[in-house]
Amino acid sequence: MIDIARSATQFNAKMPQQIRGLIQDRPNVHNDSPVRVPSGVSRVLRNVVPWNTDIALIEATTAPEQWSYALSYPLHEESLQGLAPDDALIIECRVRVHEGDLGIVAIGADYSSFASRERTVRANTAPVTVRVWLRDPGKASHLLFRNAASDGTATRFGILGLRAHKMPGGRNFQASWSSPESRSIPLAELGRALAWAGTTWDQPFPARPLAATSASLEIVDTADLPSVLGVAGQAQPIAANGKALADWKMEADDAPILEQLWRAVAPRRHLEFGTWEGFGATLVARVTDADIWTLNLPEGETGADGETLYSSTDSGQFIGRLYREAGFASRVHQVLCDSRDFDTRPFEREPFDTVLIDGGHTPDVVASDTEKALRVVRKGGTCVWHDFCPDPDTLSRNLAPLGVVQAAVENFDAWRARFDRLFWIRKSWILVGLGAK
Repeated sequence: MIDIARSATQFNAKMPQQIRGLIQDRPNVHNDSPVRVPSGVSRVLRNVVPWNTDIALIEATTAPEQWSYALSYPLHEESLQGLAPDDALIIECRVRVHEGDLGIVAIGADYSSFASRERTVRANTAPVTVRVWLRDPGKASHLLFRNAASDGTATRFGILGLRAHKMPGGRNFQASWSSPESRSIPLAELGRALAWAGTTWDQPFPARPLAATSASLEIVDTADLPSVLGVAGQAQPIAANGKALADWKMEADDAPILEQLWRAVAPRRHLEFGTWEGFGATLVARVTDADIWTLNLPEGETGADGETLYSSTDSGQFIGRLYREAGFASRVHQVLCDSRDFDTRPFEREPFDTVLIDGGHTPDVVASDTEKALRVVRKGGTCVWHDFCPDPDTLSRNLAPLGVVQAAVENFDAWRARFDRLFWIRKSWILVGLGAK
């Protein structure tokens, strides 16, 4: 687990400051949840080593129904009012879950609205420390512990420690490339934005240390895209200018940009990592005459907890259904495998004109897919990464761009050296490499 003081240093925030007394000592007990508090001797031992001890503040068992509340710790309103408008709040929870799945979330005074992202802790023999990040601490009233198990079983857990830190100036990250006049993204600053956004997610991905660099990533506005693609005079793609990037959707917002891109480069052979329902393949097939190869996991993409990320629409008969329904099945070659096991050798002799990387979104999978893509894209060809968005607010609210941007930052020198131009299309979730070397 990455230390929050180190994270603050990485994104140039002031050092976190512990707030004593923010979390009240006695929780509210809900739904008649059985609770047990430590003995007097145990409480004395806890006071000697208050954070690292394995002695619980309280043990509790939830009701068996999913989302049943068990405990809620009130937050002192006076302490919250002492925060500056641009301060964020991090509540650290050291817990041990004996059975079931425990949900931890900050909630409002109405006991229903969320003031943070919910963290889920699965049963484990060892204590786990999770961090709940509050962008707007004033909306929080209680820290809630509830049953997240979906199989009708109760969750039994112990709380070993609770503490709060304010992050001065940590509510938002002001990026230099937010200005329309900016034509590039300093890589060092993008690394700091990643560190800030990673803190909001409690550092979901292992990260490599970033060397000092003066490199930057080019920005191409959608208005300039036709001339960059060599189709000057064509209308620029229609961008959803009034929509926040954090709310972007490929099918509605990036599709016009991708459509112009595919029309301009006119691939004959196209490869994509990540089929899902087949929207990407359908888009290429509709605007080009390309033969298309597309890869997908047989059971779809899963998260770190093993749960599917896109319900049933990323597995079985749903994989590629859109290109089949559109009548393009004869031009699409569906490959079902883990992309990390994809054998590129048969395709290196007859490489692809274009490659879309839109499969797994963790940094390691994105890096692996890119390495394979660079083996099979022809000289002068084009690589496109979807879910690349350097907007800090987007990174703090969407996990997929966080993984893709982290992969790009960590591998920037290697990727940049393989193309004549590597640029982010503003406004989009698209990174483009033109003129593969």
